[in-house]
Amino acid sequence: MFIHIVSRPLSDVSHLPASGVRSVAEHLRRAGAEVVSDVGIAHGQFRHAVNELSAQLSEQWDTARPDTVHAIGVVATTAALAARQTGTRVLATFDERPTPTEMEAALARQVDAVLPLSSEERSRWQALGATTFSPGALIVPPPADFADAPAGGDVICLSSGPGLDAVLASMPFWGSARLVLMGRIDAETRARLRRKAEHLGVHNRVVYRPGLRGAERAAAWSQAALLIAGTDGARHGGHVLEAAAHGVPSVALAQEAHLDHIVPGATGILLDPSEGSRGLGRAVSELLRDPLRSRGMGSAARVRNDALHDQRGLGERLLVSYREVAGEVVAPKRPSTTAPLTADATKLAMDYLPLARQLAHRYAGRGQRIEDLVQVASLGLVRAASRFNPDYGTEFHSFAVPTILGELRRHFRDHAWAARVPRSLQEVTLKVQKVTDELRVTKGEDPTPGDIADHLGLLEEEVLQAMQARGEAMSSKSLDHPMGEDGDEAYGDLVGDVDPDLEYVEMREAVREALHNLPEREREILLMRFYGEHTQSEIADRLGLSQVHVSRLITRTLAALRDNVLNDVPLPRSWNGEEPIGQPARTSRPAA
Repeated sequence: MFIHIVSRPLSDVSHLPASGVRSVAEHLRRAGAEVVSDVGIAHGQFRHAVNELSAQLSEQWDTARPDTVHAIGVVATTAALAARQTGTRVLATFDERPTPTEMEAALARQVDAVLPLSSEERSRWQALGATTFSPGALIVPPPADFADAPAGGDVICLSSGPGLDAVLASMPFWGSARLVLMGRIDAETRARLRRKAEHLGVHNRVVYRPGLRGAERAAAWSQAALLIAGTDGARHGGHVLEAAAHGVPSVALAQEAHLDHIVPGATGILLDPSEGSRGLGRAVSELLRDPLRSRGMGSAARVRNDALHDQRGLGERLLVSYREVAGEVVAPKRPSTTAPLTADATKLAMDYLPLARQLAHRYAGRGQRIEDLVQVASLGLVRAASRFNPDYGTEFHSFAVPTILGELRRHFRDHAWAARVPRSLQEVTLKVQKVTDELRVTKGEDPTPGDIADHLGLLEEEVLQAMQARGEAMSSKSLDHPMGEDGDEAYGDLVGDVDPDLEYVEMREAVREALHNLPEREREILLMRFYGEHTQSEIADRLGLSQVHVSRLITRTLAALRDNVLNDVPLPRSWNGEEPIGQPARTSRPAA
């Protein structure tokens, strides 16, 4: 499928982050689509900009007509409609202002569909007679390298101007916390805000750090206690999603996409616009004074973000929308455990977060950070909520507990080992630990290895081996630890050098097995490309396929191999050119 994203010709008033557009394009390419994006550059007044962009698009589409055009903004949409050819489908997103103008309303009725940025906006477009999709497909939360829970006391604000006066006016209610401004602010606005901060006596607590990227941006989030989401990000909600990806709660006005991305009292605080700076100051102050509550909200925000905006398979989900716009019939897919939660499931997950935390604390003191355990338990809760069916007559509590405990046990089995231990021994070790805890309660004293062996039906030697593995493999010893009779040797002196090639042995064998299990055509293509060093064109000629189709097959097959080797996702038994690979082959339902 060929998709042309005409984004930001490039309008200075557009609020949609360019990074979001680029991210969407990249996810679509990974899913096998051909994507052109960010090519429209138009200048001048509206009519001139439209004519210039329309001419550019007409020239491009004479050479290669896209299946679907996604136009972002009024100029892009107007130009796309003027340049489109027979059969070209146009999808529009309007992001310049919250209230549609007469021109936007007219354009919305001419395009094939509107992709709104929030549920609130979707309702407005539907009232105007436009065909709409569900919101949320366009804004992609940035990936976060999340190592530790934020432990700082900074207040982050990504606003580029609107609403910053109210933020500054609320600072006297905060105490001593810093305000870190990470949005780009023009010189005139900065000077005005500086004067206001000096007047309020808070200028020494205001830090301006625009344009942070990579490690510097991650470091800023690691010192954050919360985000104040500005009004300029309310259309798309991207600021709230970025904060949630880092485990940081948000305080925001109850409007636009904020209503979709914040669960009041659970992942952040929503304020009535009438509350003003005093209400904002009170909400920020409450979270700053209660860091435990703030961290809990941040943890819930990250769990919800991971569940609703999971980037695995995002490209395929986007392609479904674009194919529908293009008029293709898309077969319904079985919902996955990472699909967006329904309103009822979301409420269940939020109501039972204390249960998840309680179960996580059962496993405290076993070499894992409690914050990590809470994250794992919360993920299990989300999965339980997504799968729960009240029609079966089961209480949610009874359904959720085994799911959450299962996630915690899998976490210990797969991640809580400082050294690599065989899977079978890991499982025995966890059983030994569980029985040890149970017998300690019933006997009132620590059980002997023989007691544990009798209870589990194992040999005493197996129990001792498991206890040794737990003691040595689930914790690590410093290389500087003194050894020898006189303590004159360090532990590191006795450890041999690591052969860097060893880490590739297991991976090579896993890839070898995965290649063997691929369908014959896909295996042949990979062998010709990477072992025979044939070009894609040569492979296409030999197999009677187009070069573009070969490229898509290689991309999809590599993705399937990667998911199989790294994430244990089963390889499909078969697929065709239209079926996304990396998913189990469809099977027919048994007759009732």
